[in-house]
Amino acid sequence: MATRPALGALTASLIFLLTACGSAGTSQEAAPPVEQDPNEWAKQQFGEKRWGAPGVHSAAGGIGPGAGMDFTPGNAGWYDIGMACEGTDSMTVTVTSADGDLGTGNTDCGSEVTTTMELPASQITIAVEGTETQGQWAIAIAPAEAPKP
Repeated sequence: MATRPALGALTASLIFLLTACGSAGTSQEAAPPVEQDPNEWAKQQFGEKRWGAPGVHSAAGGIGPGAGMDFTPGNAGWYDIGMACEGTDSMTVTVTSADGDLGTGNTDCGSEVTTTMELPASQITIAVEGTETQGQWAIAIAPAEAPKP
C-alpha cells in the first residue's frame, strides 16, 4: 500500500517538529541576562587608574528612575566627566547645582565618552536617563586642566 510510507513520513515529520519546538502547553522562557556588578563593570570601562584614583568622584548603577549621583567638588574648576552605559541605546546626562542647570548631554552606549566641564565648589547632582529603563551606567569625574582655546 502506498499510503503507509506517506503516513509514516508525515508522522516522523510531526514528531520531529514537536521535539524541536518543545512540548505543547509548556512555556519555555529565555534565561534571564546575567547581571554584572555595576562597579566591576565600570572598572572595566574606565580602568582602575581612572575609576579608583584619589580625588575621583564615581558612581555606577542600573538605569531607571532616580539614577545618578550627588557630590561636592573639593574646588571650583575644570573636571573631566567620563560616562559609559550598556544595555540601552543611549543615555542622557544632566548636571545641575544649587544655581541651576549646568548642562545636558546625550551619548550612545557602547564605549566610554569623556567631556570637560567647569564646576562650582557646591553640591553637584548628575541625573542619568536611558532610552529604555534597563541597562547600566557609570560616571567618573576627575579634576582637569581648562581646555585650550
